[in-house]
Amino acid sequence: MDLREAAHRLYAVMPREFTAERTALARKAKDQGDNDLAKDIAGLPKPAAGAWAINMLAQHRPEVIDGVVRFGASLREAQAGGDAEAFRELGQQRQGRLGAAVHEAKDLASMLGTPLSAAAAADAEQTLRAAMADAGAASAVATGRLVRGLSSSGFEAVDLTDAVAAAGPGEATAAESPVVAPPAKPAAARKEKKASAPPARKKEAGEQATSLAERRAAKKREQLGEARSEFEAADKQAREAEDAASKAWDTVKDLEERRKALESEIADARKILAALEAELIGTTRDAETAESARKQAVRTATQQRRAADQVQRRVDRLS
Repeated sequence: MDLREAAHRLYAVMPREFTAERTALARKAKDQGDNDLAKDIAGLPKPAAGAWAINMLAQHRPEVIDGVVRFGASLREAQAGGDAEAFRELGQQRQGRLGAAVHEAKDLASMLGTPLSAAAAADAEQTLRAAMADAGAASAVATGRLVRGLSSSGFEAVDLTDAVAAAGPGEATAAESPVVAPPAKPAAARKEKKASAPPARKKEAGEQATSLAERRAAKKREQLGEARSEFEAADKQAREAEDAASKAWDTVKDLEERRKALESEIADARKILAALEAELIGTTRDAETAESARKQAVRTATQQRRAADQVQRRVDRLS
């Protein structure tokens, strides 16, 4: 068992089973003498609810994830190829595809006994949207080992830092820029627009667009920083709670082993007691038989003594 295999098993379980399964896998690695692997497994974080829902799709309904990934690839291909008509057509279908995929996630979660909250469903939708916009995000959701939700700002590649557990090469790396705008118009249309638009106005519009994009990106980075801080604090608390749960698990295991040992000792004692009781019954029976023999011997001796005394009195009279 390596870290990737352990993560595949761990991120396929229900949220309520995550901590116990992680502890069991870490203990198994430790029992096999691989302390480093045990430490790595113990450090695998519990996925957020939205990320868990995406993992379940990857595990149980991979065709849904595959459909999202393929659709996103087609959308980016239309943009890169300058096919405006195809880009517009796919753009009109995007929300419908997202809605269908989120419905599948909610349906699967309910079937598994862990219905998604509105916030978790929204996080799952945002993650799937990011997977459509960015090839790196698409690769991440397909692993089935997503730790947190993903988001696309529309201007930068999706941040995949610590997004995938036990990530390997190509599983958590942004491969290309996200889909941010329709494909460029044909060269003839660009020339016509260039001839009709005053250079100063065009330059001003470009600067405004760049400034807006920078402000949005800066705001997104700020929000991301705050979210990361909140996640780190929550993750620290979760780790502390999980460590406490692990210690409690060790205590339960030790007490369970002691209980089994005591039960074994009690069983042995009961066997010895049963043997002693059987011996006691036999001894009691032998004692009762001996007592009967003693009484009979006393009666016989008494009778013999009386007979001897009578003979003695006769001898005395005859003397």
